[in-house]
Amino acid sequence: MNLNYIDLHCDTALELYRKEQQLQTNQLAISLDKAAVYHRYAQFFAVWGSYKRTDEQIFDDFITVSDHFDRLIAENEGICRVRTAQELSTAWENEKVAAFLAVEDARLLAGKLERLEELAARGVKYLTLMWAGESCIGGAHNTDAGLTDFGKEVVKRCFDLGIVPDISHASAKSADDILTLAEQAERPVIATHSNAYAVWDHSRNLRDEHFKRLIALGGIVGLNLCAHHVKNCDKDGYACPEDMIPHIEHFLSLGGEAHIAMGGDLDGASLPTGITTVDHVMLVAKAMEARGYSETLIRKIFSDNAQSFIQNHLSAPC
Repeated sequence: MNLNYIDLHCDTALELYRKEQQLQTNQLAISLDKAAVYHRYAQFFAVWGSYKRTDEQIFDDFITVSDHFDRLIAENEGICRVRTAQELSTAWENEKVAAFLAVEDARLLAGKLERLEELAARGVKYLTLMWAGESCIGGAHNTDAGLTDFGKEVVKRCFDLGIVPDISHASAKSADDILTLAEQAERPVIATHSNAYAVWDHSRNLRDEHFKRLIALGGIVGLNLCAHHVKNCDKDGYACPEDMIPHIEHFLSLGGEAHIAMGGDLDGASLPTGITTVDHVMLVAKAMEARGYSETLIRKIFSDNAQSFIQNHLSAPC
């Protein structure tokens, strides 16, 4: 099957900087060479803020890493930075990989709302609001805390700037708060790399009520390939590509056919057996095909749903 692939989340931009790797050929999970297995490929590159760094330090890190990433792109004819649906279409028409920029962990704002302007100017298209613990934004998945007052202002300002809030890593209370603000604004949110909590009740996974509210807003959910978010690897054995099927089936049962995408977390997580690089994600498509999924549905999950979301919600520059 000759597939397009759009992935909503990876940590590759940071790893390219940390490990002094190149985009074309490297020892990471994602490279242009490895991505050549797909007919067309678009990747959201999220710059992650290390929990070992202060809020101020990770803002400086974001500037450094995003500048470095742009330099790498400028040196490679096979990839270009894009911000809109129109730019994605142009990149693909010119047979280039399309690279969107994102941020994982909004604590880099350090209580300064105006920093969102800098993120928007640099082309950040989504903002994962938290990662772990409690921050100036609010509570992450391993807490019971919701959004802070500042976090609520951040979500509202994201809507103004064309940055999509991401509820992956949010606590249940923070997800409630984010979705309520989105419903009031009639704007979508996404979960870039989250699986179904009903299948495996890991705190990082997405609860049914949040999934249903998210799809009612026109959002999408990226299936997370982090093995420990796919199943209880300590109890039930290590994850394999076929273990993604129950998560897909569950989201489908909730009416999510047009709202399931891919968000592999490559270069940021331990992956299922057999998947070490971006080309191996094809094994998930093969597992879906073996399960009897139609080619149309496989294409929806691998690219078409994400492309529709981009077309509907990322059609104009920030």
